[in-house]
Amino acid sequence: MFDFHIDWISAVFAAAACATVAYSSQRRWCSAARRGIGFALAEFSRLLAVLMICLALLKIEWVIKTKLTLKPEIVVLSDTSDSMNTADVIGRKAKPGKTPVTRIEWARKNVTDEFLGKLNGKFKIEKGNFSLPTGKNGKSRTNGTDITYALANVLKNTGNIRAVVLVSDGDWNAGGSPVGAAAELRSKGIKVFPVGVGSRIWLPDLELVKVKAPAFCLANEKVAIPFLVTNRLGRLVSTEITLESNGDTDISKRLEIPAHGSVQETIIWRPGTEKSYELTLKIPVQDDERIPDNNSFSFKIDVRNEKLKVLVIDSAPRWEYRYLRNALMRDPGVEERSLLYLPKIGFGGGKGYLRKFPTKKLLSTFDVVFLGDVGVGKGGLTAKEADMLAELVEQQGSGLVFLPGRKGAIYSLANTKLADLCPVELDPKGVKGYHSSVESTMNLTGAGRSHFLLMLADTPTLNDYVWRRLPGFFWNARVLDAKPGSEVLAVHSGLRCSSGRMPLIVIAERGNGNVLFMGTDSAWRWRKGVEDKYHYRFWGQVVRWMAHKRHLADDDGIRCFYVPETPSVGQKTTIFATVHDRSGTALDGVSVNATIYSGKNEKSQIVDLRQEKTGWGLYKGEFTPTAPGETTVRLRCAEANADMSFKMEVADISNERVGTPAKFASLKEIAGITKGKFHDTASFDKLIDELNGLPKRQPLKIVTRVWCAWWWGAAIVLLLTIYWVARKLRGEL
Repeated sequence: MFDFHIDWISAVFAAAACATVAYSSQRRWCSAARRGIGFALAEFSRLLAVLMICLALLKIEWVIKTKLTLKPEIVVLSDTSDSMNTADVIGRKAKPGKTPVTRIEWARKNVTDEFLGKLNGKFKIEKGNFSLPTGKNGKSRTNGTDITYALANVLKNTGNIRAVVLVSDGDWNAGGSPVGAAAELRSKGIKVFPVGVGSRIWLPDLELVKVKAPAFCLANEKVAIPFLVTNRLGRLVSTEITLESNGDTDISKRLEIPAHGSVQETIIWRPGTEKSYELTLKIPVQDDERIPDNNSFSFKIDVRNEKLKVLVIDSAPRWEYRYLRNALMRDPGVEERSLLYLPKIGFGGGKGYLRKFPTKKLLSTFDVVFLGDVGVGKGGLTAKEADMLAELVEQQGSGLVFLPGRKGAIYSLANTKLADLCPVELDPKGVKGYHSSVESTMNLTGAGRSHFLLMLADTPTLNDYVWRRLPGFFWNARVLDAKPGSEVLAVHSGLRCSSGRMPLIVIAERGNGNVLFMGTDSAWRWRKGVEDKYHYRFWGQVVRWMAHKRHLADDDGIRCFYVPETPSVGQKTTIFATVHDRSGTALDGVSVNATIYSGKNEKSQIVDLRQEKTGWGLYKGEFTPTAPGETTVRLRCAEANADMSFKMEVADISNERVGTPAKFASLKEIAGITKGKFHDTASFDKLIDELNGLPKRQPLKIVTRVWCAWWWGAAIVLLLTIYWVARKLRGEL
């Protein structure tokens, strides 16, 4: 059927125009000397063209009405993400003292076919669940809630959908904001009735929030495992955290956690024999705790028996050098080499001494370098050798320890790459350092009290006590401040700098490796009264901490490390590999690739490693883990006939946490946009009446705007052309 948008001015004008043209055509027909088909065609074309122009002014439309034969539908979507497992819902007719049920259990017991059957058979019911979109394997990428994706799927349905019932706690944490999808549903006349499930406050809980453990450690190495515990019980909790290995309790630690507060601590674990350990860190469940499932965390640590290669460089056999060298030589897990510059004699000689600065090939084998009171110049390093040390840290992931001395040789490194690696700003006016006749001591910072490097006792409290009683020093380097990105672990007990106490033990990450600055030359004095107890332990921990990254994966021909050490699903992971020939020389210009196997040896991706332009034979590639659990990486280099495999543990970092409060704000916003109504568990019964009261959908109209169609205008032009041609053929002007 045709439809018009008529106003009286347009109607009068159209009628007058058509009447005038019709009258003109009738007069011309009557007065014409020659009448024929051509004359009639011309006049009819003119009249029809004017009529079509008038209809365009009246905005003529062709309307087709289609009755909807499909039964109206209501889509019921239930959230099945992990946060829905929180037990914080009391039933609608609950008796006092009734045990809460989980949010997902409430939805299953209340959003039933029996309840929806009260819709009097007016609607077809479609039920479904949602959390995150699934991947190609039919499984979710990880756990989370994507409400936008759930609503967008409704829009793809071609049925006669009248409303959507969305049962959720509202804690969306993936995808975009659901506001856009809600606006699109409104444009199609679809209302959303969200049902908010859950409590909007935190439940009483003691939660082991985070545990950060290394992927591997070396035999006889003490491992620091940091953790974070949060207390939501509203009272002080005095408890004990335990670390179990392969089912047996290895170590325990007392904790005092304030009400509505958190405690970040470290537990020290000493592994046994060389093997893979299954470890569990756990806290006892409290009587008034509502969520017992988040009181433990399990992880794996591989224990290996490997030798760490250490190079000690100095310019004089000072006390610090002698006792450091003794400590390293007597460490069964360390292979030590020394390079002693003696300006008037030459290089020091004897067992374990190098007679000259190592070549790049030999230097690349060292995991940690101690750089003592030696600088650039005569009787010391060359600028090229200093730069090689810096590149060893940045490119090969080795550790570097700055041990300045009373000569002030460290200041001669200012124009080398080593200056950028140093984690502190040295005072240019204090080349010889600060000498005092009064003994000074080190004070641990907040970070230093629980840092693995400075743990000389098994608990932070006892550790702080040990450091306070250590013998002090009478000389230290002058430091202006720690550089940005550095971490200060210990400061001077008396001297100050621009930001507070003068830093003395500072660490930082530089490139692929770590650096440490030790601002005194008197660690050897810690032996007073206790012999090697603290001195050996400190330097042993320094060596193992700095060499850790280089031993993530190593085999004949290929050495590899990766960042981060324990990646998460979806987190970009970088692989660094160095390929050697049989003589140990790093190879340049070869092809190195990594094949990633996720899960049960399912090949997920192949990564080509590109060479870094550093001259150290370093290759770099990136990949993104797609599945949690054990992931195998196989590295290959055809030119060197090298092939190695290693395993990494990929964490499943879920966006969902059991016990988080429900968030109804987004659900209420969706209801407001779509003209629906929000309900919580208390008002859920009213939902049926509102769904039964939904108005019937009007017949579907398909409207074609004839007046502005291109073919309508083309027809008018064609008719006017016929009229003009016919007049010319008759010889009329």
